[in-house]
Amino acid sequence: MDGQRQLSVYQFTVLTILFSLGSTLLVISSGMADELKQDAWLGAALGTLGGLALVALYNALAGRFPDKTLAELGTYLLGKMAGRVFMLVYFYFNFYSAAALIWYVGNFLTTNLFVDTPRPVLMILYVAVMMYGTHLGLGALVRSAEASFLIFMSALVVVMLSLLPEAQTGNLMPVLESGPGTLARASFTFTSFAYFPWISLLMIYPKHVARPKACGKALYTSVISSGAILTAVTALTVMVLGPDRTAIEIYPTYSLTMKINIGHFFERIEALLVLLWLLAIFYQAVVCYYAAVTGLAQMIRVDEYQSLNLPMGLCLVPFALLIYPNVSYEQTWDFKVWPLFSLTFALWPALLLLVAAVRGRKSKRYTKNGR
Repeated sequence: MDGQRQLSVYQFTVLTILFSLGSTLLVISSGMADELKQDAWLGAALGTLGGLALVALYNALAGRFPDKTLAELGTYLLGKMAGRVFMLVYFYFNFYSAAALIWYVGNFLTTNLFVDTPRPVLMILYVAVMMYGTHLGLGALVRSAEASFLIFMSALVVVMLSLLPEAQTGNLMPVLESGPGTLARASFTFTSFAYFPWISLLMIYPKHVARPKACGKALYTSVISSGAILTAVTALTVMVLGPDRTAIEIYPTYSLTMKINIGHFFERIEALLVLLWLLAIFYQAVVCYYAAVTGLAQMIRVDEYQSLNLPMGLCLVPFALLIYPNVSYEQTWDFKVWPLFSLTFALWPALLLLVAAVRGRKSKRYTKNGR
């Protein structure tokens, strides 16, 4: 990445919305319906509030240290030895997240589309594109996200409007049948999928954005926008498929598009959803991978992170195949372990703010416009 590249407010907003949708768009409806049945959409809506709380936390850290990435803050606040451990664990989380997303891509494609193609082949092809995007730098990635965002949103709206004739509002009744404990647990799971991985974005924000304060406000817009999209998709999935079928489907959103049939002419457009999902998860995976590569470069003090791109990329697919031996293991990990695992990283800014307050550390970046 060009270290001096400054992202605009719009570019950063687009990137964070696509990052939030990522893997969540395709799989979260199943987990929500399994816990809440017809109240699945309500769990998604309440889970969005958790994202808003995280944004407030991240903005507080960014306001105190606008000129540092999260990895750099580890050494700055914790000292050399503890800071290196902090950076190493943060690197592992980002690399693990990128590998997990690659596994999702390979499993989905081999399950639904390319059933005779070995999974590693598809994963290698996807990683090759990620490595190329990482090599080009963050500037090229955000410009491509900016260019494709309108296409993504337009296609998503077309898919959702096409499903309205199949929707049955009776599948959402009765409302609030789930108990408060179940609702809270499911909302927490939603937040862990959609917003806890935002910790990876702190390798970009606030250091590499042109207007940190404006981008901080834009993060709230990103949470509300992505939360509204995911809530609408979850509600539509339950209305079309029903809560029971939604709960047992591994990829309910993909099955949803198979229901589209307008005049026996506009049908079988599930490939369109596949393209949308592959696009969204690409930006989520590449940001996690970029955070891992640049974080490692900062930890071992390598000036050009591109020199680490190839060796780390070669390790990504074998590691992805190692962490998830089968679908059953993946499902158990995602809905039983991942929420608490990711929470420990999502709350790191709170720990750093506490250390900064105790040690009286603070930095300030001045720009030409004084912001």
